[in-house]
Amino acid sequence: MKYKNELHGRLPDTVVITSVGTLKSAIKQWTAEQIEEWTAKEKEIMLDEAAVLKRLGKSRATLWRWNVSGYLPCYKVGGKNCYKQSDIERIEGGNKE
Repeated sequence: MKYKNELHGRLPDTVVITSVGTLKSAIKQWTAEQIEEWTAKEKEIMLDEAAVLKRLGKSRATLWRWNVSGYLPCYKVGGKNCYKQSDIERIEGGNKE
């Protein structure tokens, strides 16, 4: 976005005057970015608990603790505990966040 860098670093209570066309363009771009992000999340590959246990070599208790702490969120899919493949890859890569 053309004006993004100009607004970066300003205080949140700064008033910006712009044209309606620029505002519409910014809203359209933001909406497209949100839809793209949402669509990417919807296409996330999910692994069932058995696959994760085998892949990580951890116990169910460890997966439960990691879920409770937020380190490895668990999602119910069709009544089964499932995990995002990207989260498993993050853990395999040693990234703690």
